[in-house]
Amino acid sequence: MTHESAPQANSPHELLASVRDLTRQVRVAQRGTWFPLLVLAMVTLLAIPVYRYAPYWDVFSACRSDADHMVCPAPNPAELAYWTVALTVAYAVIAGFYVRQSRRRGVGSPIRPYVVVGVALAVLMTAVSTWLTFHPLIPMPADPTSAADIEVGPAAWLVNGLASPVAVIGLALLVLAWVERHRALLAYSVVLLAIVAIMGGQVIQSSSRWFFLPQLLVPAAVLLLGSAVFALFRPATEAKA
Repeated sequence: MTHESAPQANSPHELLASVRDLTRQVRVAQRGTWFPLLVLAMVTLLAIPVYRYAPYWDVFSACRSDADHMVCPAPNPAELAYWTVALTVAYAVIAGFYVRQSRRRGVGSPIRPYVVVGVALAVLMTAVSTWLTFHPLIPMPADPTSAADIEVGPAAWLVNGLASPVAVIGLALLVLAWVERHRALLAYSVVLLAIVAIMGGQVIQSSSRWFFLPQLLVPAAVLLLGSAVFALFRPATEAKA
């Protein structure tokens, strides 16, 4: 009669390391960072004709004008309507992409918190912009031609910058970075928010109907670049899945 020792179980340390490695692999498999950035860049670019050609709906009678100039304390309601609808549709498309990806890869999708927060922020943006129409942090000039002489305080500068549509995109990306445990996306989102906050605090005085282009083209370029970089450097297992 022979006696053979049973195989020894892995040590707790090895088991914990295996669990951590498996968790990391699942998180990587769940990622699809490049796609949300691409979709949101397209949404930003599609806003250009809305900004250029949509007439201003002064539904709150808050604008001041003279024979040649008009100054309004809040974004065009037509623009707000576009962003609310476009972002909602974008998050639905992103959710569909992640669900399809999770089924193909056989892992769960953690995208729900990102989508819920993204839609909620889009609605909140509209509410805050409406509130700022009646409680503007940047004072309205008595003369529309003196808009460039307005002094903007740090608080007003920050709030108006973060209440912009692209800032809403950046804030939602912070949630996606948390969901995907993605440090690179976290750093990218902070940089995007910094750019948006700086640009959002500027008072622009221009006779051109295209004065808004930098406010859309710069963040769109940043989103497209981020999408390309995340797609290029995604792990091989993610790219083949």
